[in-house]
Amino acid sequence: MFKYSRSLLIFVLLLCGCSGLVDSVRTPLIGFGDIKAEYHFDTAQSSWDTFRLPDDAAFFGVTDEALTGSVVADRGYIWSLNQPEYSDTSIKAKLQQMRGSSGNGFGVMCRADNDGNGYYFVISSASQFAILKAEPGISNPTELVKWQASGAVKPDKGINSIEAICLGDYLSFTVNGVFIAEARDSTFKSGHTGVVLGAVGQPLWVSFDDIIIQDVRVIGG
Repeated sequence: MFKYSRSLLIFVLLLCGCSGLVDSVRTPLIGFGDIKAEYHFDTAQSSWDTFRLPDDAAFFGVTDEALTGSVVADRGYIWSLNQPEYSDTSIKAKLQQMRGSSGNGFGVMCRADNDGNGYYFVISSASQFAILKAEPGISNPTELVKWQASGAVKPDKGINSIEAICLGDYLSFTVNGVFIAEARDSTFKSGHTGVVLGAVGQPLWVSFDDIIIQDVRVIGG
C-alpha cells in the first residue's frame, strides 16, 4: 500500500526557479468530451477505496463531505482509487491540507493500478508541484517534471483546484487555473483514477473534494 519516494523526503529543501515545461513537449489542441463521473462526497457511501491501517498508519474515508486521507510521516505515498478504468481523461479536484508540515506531497493519479503505479500530479503546502511516474519494482517514483516552486499553488491550508490531463502520451498539470507543467510519457495507457498523499516530518491529513473525470481527445489528431 505504501510506495516510498526519496524525492518526497527531500524536495522541501530544494527550491528551483526553472519552468515546469519540458522543452521537447509539443502541446496538443485538446477537446473535452463527456463527463464520465463526478464525486462530491455528500454521503458516507463512496465508490473510492476507504480503509484504516493498523496503528492508524494510514486512513482514507468520507468525512465532513470530503474524501479524507491521512498518513504517518516518512512512509512514502498512500492512495485511494476509484474502480472504473479510463484511458484519456481530465481529472479535476479540490485539495486542502488539513494538518501536517510543509514538506508534503498530495494530488491526483491517472492510469493507476492497485499497487500505486501510474502518473502522479502532486502539490505541496510549500507552494511546490511535480509530475511523477511510479513503476512496478521501482520504489522511488521518477520525476517527469521535477519538484519546483510555483506561485499558482496556494500555501499552507489554502484550497487548491487542480486539473491533470492524461491524453495519449501527453500529460499536463494546471493549478488554480494556471497551466504550470507538461510532459510526455508512454508507459501507462489506461488505469484507475486516484488520489495520493505522502508525509514528511509529521503526519499529514488532506481533504479531496469535487472530483470530476471527463473524456478528452486531440482535436484534429
